[in-house]
Amino acid sequence: MVLRKVCSGVSRHKLAALYPVFATYHRKILMKPTVNTNRLLGHLNSLAKIGPRKDGGVCRLAFSKEDLEGRNYVANECRKLGLEVRIDPIGNLFGILPGKTNLSAVMIGSHTDTVGTGGRLDGALGVLAALECANQWVEKGEQPARTLIVASFVNEEGVRFMPDMMGSLFHSGKIDLQTVVEATDSNGITVGEELTRLNYGASGSTSAFNVGYFLELHIEQGPELEAENLEIGVVSGVQGLSWQEVTVEGQANHAGTTPMHLRKDAGAVSTSMMSQLRLLPEEIPGLRLTIGSVTYEPNLINVIPERVQFSVDVRHPDEESLKTAEARIRGILNAPSVCSVTVRSLARVEPCQFAQTVVSSVENAAEGHGYAYKRMISGAGHDAQILSTMYQSGMVFIPSRGGISHNPAEYSTPEHIVAGANVLYGAVMELMNRGD
Repeated sequence: MVLRKVCSGVSRHKLAALYPVFATYHRKILMKPTVNTNRLLGHLNSLAKIGPRKDGGVCRLAFSKEDLEGRNYVANECRKLGLEVRIDPIGNLFGILPGKTNLSAVMIGSHTDTVGTGGRLDGALGVLAALECANQWVEKGEQPARTLIVASFVNEEGVRFMPDMMGSLFHSGKIDLQTVVEATDSNGITVGEELTRLNYGASGSTSAFNVGYFLELHIEQGPELEAENLEIGVVSGVQGLSWQEVTVEGQANHAGTTPMHLRKDAGAVSTSMMSQLRLLPEEIPGLRLTIGSVTYEPNLINVIPERVQFSVDVRHPDEESLKTAEARIRGILNAPSVCSVTVRSLARVEPCQFAQTVVSSVENAAEGHGYAYKRMISGAGHDAQILSTMYQSGMVFIPSRGGISHNPAEYSTPEHIVAGANVLYGAVMELMNRGD
């Protein structure tokens, strides 16, 4: 009808010239798939009421009562849609909407656990937007071409139990069940004990499904998109990370009576090491290095420190550069010293490049909606990074106000939330319609 009115009385020659304009209009305006805004925002608000903090934040530490309540909320919403719910032995949750072909399934989701002072969107957005995508097919009474799996992975944050991204690591076979159940928190409680106490895990899995794709929507957790006034980040990969814990041991002694040249000062030695470490980003372009935790013992004003423990977090999108940084760190930490130095690896994840097929589907969806976007590398680790070794994977980012995350002040506008969900839905539809 639109074309008929516009084209009335226009010559055939002019119509041919106008065809690209109408094709663009059709692709960007008429064919763009959109989600239900009120329903998605309602789910986000409901989930945020589970584990609320007085400052407006959220606390759902992995394998806690609040974490289980959050996961049950998602499971119940999946069941309301008629999805088959499967829960694996450590609590990973999958809501399954069968497809009408035997083509490989599309899995979408994220996590619902939080840090102790978390915000309302980190992880939760990806799970609930995935639920909304499934709702679109159910609401229209349509069966997707491929099986669609809504996924919520446990313990992505790794705050209470290490390692982080535990659920996706287990799902991908990178850690086994024994490793998971023996993981212990600071109070000596194991994951296995919590699984039993909360009746948390089950025996379900997705092994019967040939999963081909994984896609995750997430807040950026950084400042780039907001600074550049962009609506969507098309994530092409995730930088690798290496976490280490360094312990420097010397000898406690009186601060007033011990000459400087006779001290075994763990504080002085560790400070020198940290100063050298912080210079590495100047040597290795693109390196991000953080010393985020430092503890002194006995931590008294008039006592020479006998023990200092600090963390080293290094990240880089290139594996060789990351290895170079690790070698330089070893050189600094192994230098001769009056104190003993021990180093323990806490985590090591290689950089990843997402599948071009999935990256392109995200880009096409962003273009189809007319959203301003750019390709970018994720600075934080995500489940999609782990799963990229199993499935063709990708991610969608939306802006984070002030670049703030892992904080009650974490915020993305409703418009950006919906934009991200629209792009997720559009990308999933493109993957569904692929013939491979």
